[in-house]
Amino acid sequence: MALPLRLSFFRYSRRRRAAGLLPLLGLLALPACFQLREPEPAGTASEWIQPTQIDLLLSNFTTAVQNVNVANYERTFSGPGYRFVPDPSSAGSSPALFANWSVPDETTYFSSLRRRTASGVKNTLTLTDRRDQLYTADSVEVSALYQLRITQQDTAFHAGLLQGNIRLILRRRNNEWRIVAWRDQRTSPGLCWTDLKKYFSSH
Repeated sequence: MALPLRLSFFRYSRRRRAAGLLPLLGLLALPACFQLREPEPAGTASEWIQPTQIDLLLSNFTTAVQNVNVANYERTFSGPGYRFVPDPSSAGSSPALFANWSVPDETTYFSSLRRRTASGVKNTLTLTDRRDQLYTADSVEVSALYQLRITQQDTAFHAGLLQGNIRLILRRRNNEWRIVAWRDQRTSPGLCWTDLKKYFSSH
């Protein structure tokens, strides 16, 4: 009687081990069920400062542009009422492109620029002759001259320096400032920010 009992015990133990492995195998298969994405760079979150003041929002905007940080760039805008008004001469034959330009369009062109920017490369954005016009306690227009120097790898876009006048309408909600409108105007024969958006929104 001892031998059959021993065999039964081994068969039972084998079944228990096999049953115990099933949940483990299921866990190992889980990554195949989800699309894994690369983690954002460590500096992404640390670069953002809660924009409780106008200067802090402009600092976030400038830093995001210089570091080509898509997540923080998008965070500076407020939708869905956001609008971009292009420089008329730069918009040229593509007025429809900017007719309903919104925050997702900002993200699209900026993501395209990010893909064509080598890792570790930074742009340079300088704002000068800034003027603030307060409309209400929670609404202001900021106007400034800008120089944006970009370094990217798409050889079809030749400009390295973009210049113009930037006019931003800022609004405060829940004690945080956001960009709700942006008007661009060229100030030189060269290209301006509108040209950058026009090219990289479709390339």
